[in-house]
Amino acid sequence: MPDNGAFLWDWFWELRQAQPPGFSGPVPISNLEIAAWCQLTGNIVRREEVSLVRAMDARFCVEIEAETEAIRAREAN
Repeated sequence: MPDNGAFLWDWFWELRQAQPPGFSGPVPISNLEIAAWCQLTGNIVRREEVSLVRAMDARFCVEIEAETEAIRAREAN
């Protein structure tokens, strides 16, 4: 990500850090959680930035699920 978008990583990890673990994998960040985070932090977030953070989170969830499945497969053998 370009340096001028590094703040998105900071925002993503702040939001992700507050997420509880799910029983079957990571729980995606909801719009309600983003809205609450904006209210608490005072950050003003554009629609495009929300979309990017949500896309980052979706990819994160997919990768964590894939890693978890790979671990289960290794442990099963």
